Amino acid sequence: MRVAFYGRFSSDKQKDSSIDQQYRNCERFADCEGWTIAQRYEDRAISGSKGEEGRPGYKQMLADLKAKVFDVLLIDDMSRLSRDSDEANKTRKRFLFHGARLIAVSDGIDTDQKAHKLQAKAKELTNEIFLDQLKNQIKRGMIDQAERCFWNGGRVYGYKLVPVLDQTKKDPYGNPAKIGTRLEIDSEQARWVKWIFEQYANGRSPWNIVTELNERGVLPPGAAYKRHRSRPPTWSAAALHGELQRGTGLLNNQLYRGLYRWNRSYRVTDPDDGSETNRWRDQSEWVNKEIQELRIIDEDLWERAHTKRIAVSQQAQALNTVKGCRGAGTGRRPKYLLSGLLACGRCGSNMVIHSTTDYACSLWRSGGATKRTCTSSLTVKRTLVESLLLKAIQEDLFTEEGFEIFKQEFERYLIEQRKAKATDKDHIQARLGDVEREISNIMAAIKAGIITPTTKDMLTQAEAEREELRQVLRVPTHKLNQLMTALPDLVNRFRRMLDDLARVTCHEIDKARSIIYGLVGEKKIVLHPTEDQRGGYFIAELAGDYAGLIPLVFQGKIKLVAVGRIERPTRGL
Repeated sequence: MRVAFYGRFSSDKQKDSSIDQQYRNCERFADCEGWTIAQRYEDRAISGSKGEEGRPGYKQMLADLKAKVFDVLLIDDMSRLSRDSDEANKTRKRFLFHGARLIAVSDGIDTDQKAHKLQAKAKELTNEIFLDQLKNQIKRGMIDQAERCFWNGGRVYGYKLVPVLDQTKKDPYGNPAKIGTRLEIDSEQARWVKWIFEQYANGRSPWNIVTELNERGVLPPGAAYKRHRSRPPTWSAAALHGELQRGTGLLNNQLYRGLYRWNRSYRVTDPDDGSETNRWRDQSEWVNKEIQELRIIDEDLWERAHTKRIAVSQQAQALNTVKGCRGAGTGRRPKYLLSGLLACGRCGSNMVIHSTTDYACSLWRSGGATKRTCTSSLTVKRTLVESLLLKAIQEDLFTEEGFEIFKQEFERYLIEQRKAKATDKDHIQARLGDVEREISNIMAAIKAGIITPTTKDMLTQAEAEREELRQVLRVPTHKLNQLMTALPDLVNRFRRMLDDLARVTCHEIDKARSIIYGLVGEKKIVLHPTEDQRGGYFIAELAGDYAGLIPLVFQGKIKLVAVGRIERPTRGL
């Protein structure tokens, strides 16, 4: 019997020994059963409300469950698995589907027992209600802290965080208890905040300001954060300018004029993909406090800078209206053919529209032309890039040789699908056999006169699961047969893809972008800045990914399995 353990604790204020305590409890249970825990998964200081993408140990455990690395998983209680009832229920069903056993030691829940569904449902609901109550209690406490002018956020450029201690209270170690955090002006950073406002109010652009800051070697906001970085942190023009309506960005921060605002926004989680989105509260819910000791900018300088910031915002909105440019926060799709598909060969950043006609390195554009950002100030006409790269793709990648590689990738895909289908079918057939036996046992109990509401519910659930498994067995075969039928028409489909790209117009940007993105994938098209006697120019590097075209040729309805590529000589721009 291959036994594994999963442990988790949610707060960075809890001790790491929490997981060890969970493990010892599960180990005692395993010893009583005569088992040995051979595999251990854990997530430290991670909330149970997060899905598998937010918990690496949990994600690895689910991957190993599918790969049948273990037969039994021990957890201390169901809340360690997840605080979200839907996620916990889904994971419990995963164990049933893959034929593994889940045991919550402290809760007495075992998926091998008939009553596990009712027990688990009750526990999952209790855990979710507890999480909601905990959120409300934390929010209530944070509002109280904000009303007392304590700081609830992270670091703010221009200030330092100062703990507030209560000498009449003691922490578990006998030291004065921390009751909150206040902000205090950092004289060195405040000097640069005032300088930035003065420069902006006097007519300099954010791009020029950050260029000088980076040249002087002034440390930017977040420089002290312990993060893994590929390059030294630098000032960014976007971080200065921010968004006027939402008050983001250094130039819009009301705290510099002594106005403390809290509870302006909150985060919500998308139930489909688990991604988090920031949403803004109504102003009636904001906590506003005047704290004059935090003022760095006098009111006259604030008004001059803010007046210019409003004028710039209005000019940008007018330009967007007249020229149809993509405005910040409009949610519109990329307007140009290669937007998001080009990368700078010097620093690796995206190439973005520098004006309505040229592409330029985004890091150079936002951080200024210094060695700390990107020294490539070379720009190139958008129309020239599009025409030359489209021609290169058609001539060098859509060839007879390219079609042969595409055909090989498609055949490899079919082989992988057959293997995956055979493996999945075995698992589903095994589970279907278990369900059939459960139904037979229930029917035998009914014939013997054992008829209760629980018996009827169990029979209904088992029959529903049997029908669901039968449907799953029918679907893969149907899809695979469709792909087999499409194989003789592969040449025509590939040629239609080529014709679609050749006929692209300004009204078919989305269609052409899908083709190009499917071909280059995450590799992007790298533009290397180069110079010679004639001046500066770019060398474009293309690497085709023919497997990336498979979903497009078949209208995106199949899953990508194989990956292949073909290298071609680069072309100059």
